[in-house]
Amino acid sequence: MKRKVENRWIVIYAVVLGTIYIIFGAAEFALGIYNLFSSMGNAGFIEVIPADIFGGFAALVIGSTYISAISLLKGLRESSGYILVGLFLSVVYGAIYLLIVCADGFGTLLASLEGEAWTWEWLTRGSAGSGLLRPEIWLFFMSLPLAYLTLRKTERRGLNMPKSRESL
Repeated sequence: MKRKVENRWIVIYAVVLGTIYIIFGAAEFALGIYNLFSSMGNAGFIEVIPADIFGGFAALVIGSTYISAISLLKGLRESSGYILVGLFLSVVYGAIYLLIVCADGFGTLLASLEGEAWTWEWLTRGSAGSGLLRPEIWLFFMSLPLAYLTLRKTERRGLNMPKSRESL
């Protein structure tokens, strides 16, 4: 009974996170398509949501992967793989955007050493769109508790790999 309750909360967390990923992914994808065919640019839209076709598509894939874990409620143990794959994609995607923000900051530091004025604009408007305000970075941090809960549940169940070849 306790395992089903724990699975239920993990699945609810994954579905909510997947829904948020899909909302932001659809918004980014739609803004990217809009900017592709419009000459006005991103005028009039929220600055936090960047216009990014490929980033929006990747967020849609991550959200769909998380939502696919809903079959875990039916007792299909294989569905925990959807959560693990979604976590892996969240980590990779979030880390890429964090590295882009750090590279923008390093570029600003190098420019200030060359004599240009220091600016904090790289935090809010970087080469990745909205800098640290990019939704994928914050969704990555929101997925960390889910990673902890899922990996703890997986270890307890004994699904992890053996430590040595002799134990096979």
